[in-house]
Order: sequence, then C-alpha cells, then structure tokens
Amino acid sequence: MRRRGQTLVVFALSLLLLVLMVTMTLSIGMKTKEKMELQTMADAAAYSNAVATARAFNSISLMNRALMGHMVAMTGVESLISWSSYYRGTIHAAKNAYDLPKAEYAILVAACTSNPSTCACATQAVLDIEQTQNDLEQADKKLDGEWDGLDTNAGREAAALQLSSIWEEQKDVVYERDLTQRVLGAQLAQRIVDEAKKGSPFGGNELSVVTASINGRELNGGNGCGGKGAACIRRDAGRKLHFVDAAMGSRGFAFVTGRGAVAPIRRKLRDLLPNRDTLVSVTNEGSGYFPNQSKTHSGQTIDATEVWGDDHGSVSLTFNRAQAPCPNRLPGTASAMAHVRSNHRGDTSDEHRWTGGGGDPDSQTRHTMGTCTACPGIWPSHMDYNYNLVPDAGDNFGQPKNYAVIQRDYSKRKEGKADPWNLLFRFRFSKDRDGVEFDNRGIKLSKANGGTNISNATALSAGIAYYRRAGPYWREPPNFLNPFWRATLVSAHVDAQGVRDVGTTLRDDAGVDFAADVYEALRTKGYKGW
Repeated sequence: MRRRGQTLVVFALSLLLLVLMVTMTLSIGMKTKEKMELQTMADAAAYSNAVATARAFNSISLMNRALMGHMVAMTGVESLISWSSYYRGTIHAAKNAYDLPKAEYAILVAACTSNPSTCACATQAVLDIEQTQNDLEQADKKLDGEWDGLDTNAGREAAALQLSSIWEEQKDVVYERDLTQRVLGAQLAQRIVDEAKKGSPFGGNELSVVTASINGRELNGGNGCGGKGAACIRRDAGRKLHFVDAAMGSRGFAFVTGRGAVAPIRRKLRDLLPNRDTLVSVTNEGSGYFPNQSKTHSGQTIDATEVWGDDHGSVSLTFNRAQAPCPNRLPGTASAMAHVRSNHRGDTSDEHRWTGGGGDPDSQTRHTMGTCTACPGIWPSHMDYNYNLVPDAGDNFGQPKNYAVIQRDYSKRKEGKADPWNLLFRFRFSKDRDGVEFDNRGIKLSKANGGTNISNATALSAGIAYYRRAGPYWREPPNFLNPFWRATLVSAHVDAQGVRDVGTTLRDDAGVDFAADVYEALRTKGYKGW
C-alpha cells in the first residue's frame, strides 16, 4: 500500500528546528552586538568622567596658583607699607641719634663755671642740635596729609588682593559645574547616551544612565576634608600650611624676602639734615611673611594667621657744626623700626607702627583684611586635595575612580519583541500538561529557571583621574598645587574597595540583583577578566 506525505512531517519538524537555530543565532548575535555597544558607551562615559575630573583638578590647581600669587603680591604691598613707614622711622631715628652729641654738649654747658671758654660754643651746639631735631619733627609732620591717603589706599590694595580669592569660582564653576553636575550628575554619560539614541531603531527609550553613588564618595571630600573624597570644599585653618609654605617660597623678589633698599631713604634723609653734618649710614632689614602674632623671618611660626611687613635697622650720623674750642665730629646712632600687621576683620589687633610715630590710630580700618572663613587667619578659602587620603595606598592615595553604568531595558521595546527573531511560544504535546515555553526575547527566565527579570542589560566601566608629573617626580603625592592630573580607563577593581563597590553599584544603584549575583559568582570562581 502506498503512503504519501511521510517526509512532510519530518520536513516540518526539521524546518522548525532550522528556524529556531536561525532565530537564536540572530538573537544571540544581535544581543552580543548590543552588549558591545552598551559597553562602548560605558567606557566612553567612564573615560569622559575621568577626563572631566582631571581637567577640573588641573583648573583648581591653576586657580590655587593664582590665589598664592595674590597672597605673594599682598606681602609685596605690606612690604611697601612697612618700608615707607620705615622712612618715617629713620627721620625719628635721626632725631634720636642727635641726642648723643647733644648730651655731650649739655655736659659742657653745665660745666660753664669751671670752663668758661667752652660755654658759648657748647650752648650754640645744643641750640643747633635742638633746631635740627625740631626741623626733623616738622618734616615728618608735613608728610601726614599725603601719608594718610597713600596709607589708606595701600591698605585697601592689600585687602583687595586677599579678597580676590578664587574660592567662589572654584566652588561654583569647577566643583559645581565640572564635577557635581557633569560627573556626579552623570551629565556627560547622558550626553553620550543621547547621541546613541539618535541612531536607535527603537527610539532610544530603552537606553538609560545609572547615577553611581560611588562617584560621590570618591570625589566629595567635604568641608574641611572631613569626607572620603579627593576634593575638599574648604580647608580647615590648621591644614593649609603647604599652601602657605608654597607662597612663602614663591615670594622670590628680594624686596619682599630680604630687603635692604636704603639708598632712596638715605637720599631723602640726607636732604633733611644740615649740609655740614654727615649721614654715616642707614641700615635696614625687612621682609613680608605670614606669621602668628610675632615678627619672625624663620619658618617656625608661619601659619597665615596674619600678614606682616617689618623693617628694622639704624641711623648713624656725625654732628660737625661745633665751634672751637668745643669738640667737633661727635657721632650719634639710634635704632629704627617699622611694621604693619594685618589680621582678619573679626580681629581688632591690627598694628601699624614706626619709630617715633607711636601707632596708627586707624590701623584697624586701613589695614585689616577680609572676614575670615577658616578662623583664625587671613588665608582665603580654597579647594584642596584631601590630605587624609594621601597615605592610603589601598585607595590609590585618594586618586578618584568613577563608575559609568549604562542600561538597555528590553522590556521597553515595542511589545517586548521588536525584532522578528525574538520569539515567544510554547510546545504543547498533551492537553493535560502545560506546554514548554520558549522565550527568546531576553526579558524573563523561564519558570523552571526562577522567572528572574533579566530585561535590563547593564554595562559598567571604570575610569580614574591620577596625578603624574613628568620627570624625576614620581614620589610627588597627588595635590592641588600643580596641574599634572591625567585620566585613563582602569579595572573596576583598581582599589581595595573595588570588589565591594561593583556589587553595591549593580545591586543598589542599577537595581539588577541578578547581575550582581552573576558578578559575585564569577569572582568567587576566580574570574579575572574584568
């Protein structure tokens, strides 16, 4: 008996298997391609975050250099104020130097009864000296009118330099925009995803950016470096000495660091003395610096509590106008000093003094700096690298890593199966038994495998901003003094906390517990291809 159609059944079954093989091949290939695209976006986002961080850190470093330049310039202004005051001090010192020959002639005047021959010349010498001292006093008083205006303007200039801090720019532009918004707010990652959405055949709604909380911990050092991140919003008063030391070392110009510029003062003083008297010498030592309520040229008490300019030296002269038989060419010497000490606005101990001038009654008004932000002290607020992290090699010495996490949610595609090869069907061979479900959409596992929602394909990448100064400086720790920050992609396990951070990011931030479980399982088995 002839039977027809026997091969049709075999063909139908074979065709079904062939279709399944083709659709699975297409689906796996497409998901592999999409996974590669997802990972590429995550890599680009992580690298962009690292570059943005490095650029922000370099900007902070350059701004800190500008801040120190302002503070160095401020010491120059304070030095000019002190040196100008020293000129007035030398006028009074010259007046005091005449006291020595005056005392010699006063002795002769007192001895007139026993030595009448010297009485007239000694009396005349005393009168001449008193007249010269009075002339010096009047010369100093003539300076007052012009002096007050110049002194007030100089004080304002010093305060303007101290107040022209880049703190607001660091905080608002660099920290808030470049770090908080672009990196911590995932703006850079979102821009990359937005560009990718433009070429998506599904409208791009399935792509999204996950904000990784680890980035905030790595970057935000908090107020006074109390946090765990690299960038401190403000430094506490006791932890700014390396900035002050850098400024002290940057002063450079000899007039500020160790002036002895007495030639102009000597010429001015020479014009005030009678022609016949000799101005033997005028000496001067001075500097501008940041000490703590004491004059010092050493580094022992440098802490930027205040800013000083100080000068000290002496005036030596010879009185040559005595008539015979009185002795002539009698020498006289007196010391001279001047200083200006400026503090923050909340401190009323500002000083401006010079020899013979007593004290400037308006020193608080003329020479105070701005309101302190890290009291006590006149050093402006600024951003700084978290000094607490520098010794921690396990945390990359505080150099911040960042995670970029990009997700593709397959459940948001049209009907959950936008591609024709993403099949969902059941085999049912008996009315009494449930069919075997075949789901090639990548949304949920089968009931037999737990029914886990696997619709969120997740890619994670890590970048790092690191400090590297070319040349023989490999021991130089990360800092915000020099702009040598760079960026690169790294393993997610680049630091000691990386193992925990990956799991936390996948589980808590991305909400893909199954991915975190897979990660933990692979890591436990020794997988190292991260």
